[in-house]
Amino acid sequence: MVESDPRVVRVLSNNAVLARVGGSDSDEGGLVLVGRGIGFGRQVGDAVSATAVQRRYTELTPDQVRFLSSLNAIDPFVMETISTAVDLAADLLGELHPSVYVVLAEHLSFAVHRLEQGEAIRNSLIAEIRAVFPAELGAAELIVQYLNTHLDINLPVDEAAFIALHLNAARTGDHVKRPLARANELAGLSALVRRELPRDGGADDGLAIMLSLTTRQARTGAWRPNSAQRSIERDLPHEFDVARQVLCRILDLPDLPRYAVGEAAFLAVFLHGWRQSTIVRKESS
Repeated sequence: MVESDPRVVRVLSNNAVLARVGGSDSDEGGLVLVGRGIGFGRQVGDAVSATAVQRRYTELTPDQVRFLSSLNAIDPFVMETISTAVDLAADLLGELHPSVYVVLAEHLSFAVHRLEQGEAIRNSLIAEIRAVFPAELGAAELIVQYLNTHLDINLPVDEAAFIALHLNAARTGDHVKRPLARANELAGLSALVRRELPRDGGADDGLAIMLSLTTRQARTGAWRPNSAQRSIERDLPHEFDVARQVLCRILDLPDLPRYAVGEAAFLAVFLHGWRQSTIVRKESS
């Protein structure tokens, strides 16, 4: 070992530890060291050689550094449970940025505290997050289930939606504001459709999934021709107009380009079926 090797200040899980360079007790130089089995059998003060580290996270924000220094106030079992849940997510999603251990430990410790205080946790973007980030939401639901089982709490699926945003950021290296912006953009498209095509019945994620697919088609330029476009535009004028509005908003254009007309026709047919589905259920009930 060399003098500059980081030393463990807290074991997070079998696969992650908190450390500081040289074993300093100051708030400077905070690290999250991640590697398969890196925390197994480690004790506070143990040095960790560079060869044992697969990833290290050193660029802690001032708020994260302050959080590292306050970790001793968190019940060690709660901290270990949260970190182990993050390991489960990493097994499903692949490599996550090491900062996720700090970010989710902070986020979930506050969520658990709010739950203990009787505060309701609500997320109005569940359908949109499920549509845009299905893999991350699945992993987040696993995290919530693990925490609920091992901490004897009852975090709702709303919390899983928040966690999914952090997991996406950890997969891509982006700030959590970016996936949140994508979910909000999709919510805006859903609101446009529901305003222009009001229907009875509660929200369902079928609309969000279709709008997410349409957004992806538009952003990648994978435009589909539709030989029935003229008939659809004639027979479903209202739905086609709403589809046009959706695509114009996605493309940030005042008018629908000719190359996107076929895609608008596909969306219009979906919107017609989506709107009619509640009528069928009402008549059959």
